[in-house]
Amino acid sequence: MRKTLFFAFIVFATSFLFTSCIQEEAPSAECDILAVKATWLEENKEILSGKPMISNNAVRFYVNEETNVETLKTLDPEFELTPGAHIEKLDRIKMNGERGVYLFYKTTSEDGKWSKEYEVSFTKQTVIDTEATFSFEHFAIEKKYYVWHEEDNKGTKLSWWASGNAGFSMSGQGKTPADFPTSVDSAGVKGYGVKLTTRSTGTFGKMMKMPIAAGNIFIGEFLTANATKAPLEATRFGFTIAPSKPVSLTGYYKYTPGEVFTNKAMEEITDRRDTCAIYSVLYEIDPNNVVTLDGSNVLSSERIVLVAQLETPGEESEWTEFEIAYKEANGNTFDYKKLENGEYAITVVASSSKDGAYFEGAVGSTLCIDEVKINWENR
Repeated sequence: MRKTLFFAFIVFATSFLFTSCIQEEAPSAECDILAVKATWLEENKEILSGKPMISNNAVRFYVNEETNVETLKTLDPEFELTPGAHIEKLDRIKMNGERGVYLFYKTTSEDGKWSKEYEVSFTKQTVIDTEATFSFEHFAIEKKYYVWHEEDNKGTKLSWWASGNAGFSMSGQGKTPADFPTSVDSAGVKGYGVKLTTRSTGTFGKMMKMPIAAGNIFIGEFLTANATKAPLEATRFGFTIAPSKPVSLTGYYKYTPGEVFTNKAMEEITDRRDTCAIYSVLYEIDPNNVVTLDGSNVLSSERIVLVAQLETPGEESEWTEFEIAYKEANGNTFDYKKLENGEYAITVVASSSKDGAYFEGAVGSTLCIDEVKINWENR
């Protein structure tokens, strides 16, 4: 009886997530921000830097360095919403150190039964401190899973890190934060680290032909709306935060592969053993029309200028130090003029299953990382 009820619930949840309505006349139960209106972006182009980034509960704008923070408090973006939904600006503002503000909005579905709150941030884009180490000490629980950020010396929250935890939450397998693919390692090299574990997505995942979810963490954005219909495009890698030419990527890791390697059909591949991925990519962008790399091209795009990749990661049971040099790719060379014009984006990526984006790997594979640092060329 329990199995029958569970199956019925899964069917209902799936139909809710991927079908906007059963009958055309039924009011919509969705209340998402889909885009920022082009007219508003055009009107405010003098203060905006690049394109806004929209995720499940947040919209991020980056603004020019000379913008007055008091001006940011008065901004009121115009959004395109799920048909029938409406939005209201809440009477709440939170400062983000000296470099930005958070505004808050509430969206409500057409049928009035569903609503959610969006955090809309305006931040002066800052670059990585050349002496900074990513120690993963700044984290919080959002809904049921962990999220990470960096902080500069003025207390500004820098929301650079993302993971696929929000996508995994759709599977119903995450009961506690520790159940998710990307979680906190309480025994890091120094303080906390990040623990990445390849998880089964259960019945839901099998129905969607996405049977596993690799633990991952990366500099960039995860778009929850794309998690099932276009999973490779759900990961948007990189921000324009490089202060100089990257020379090497260093850090510490531990890795234990899972016992059984399977493909997308959950068929065991006896001659394959899972392995992790740790890499960083610097690539070219158009600062006025930012198109980030995603899961389909983050290691293959012709726009890649420099790449640092751990080629043969070991199965290390203790913290093991790594150092990877950045190498030129595609015949491209680093140009400081392009850097100064905001024409480079950089990302750092780690995953518990190298081919997890294609749903190939071993459940239980675990990668722990900590004290990651990009070493920069002195100018």
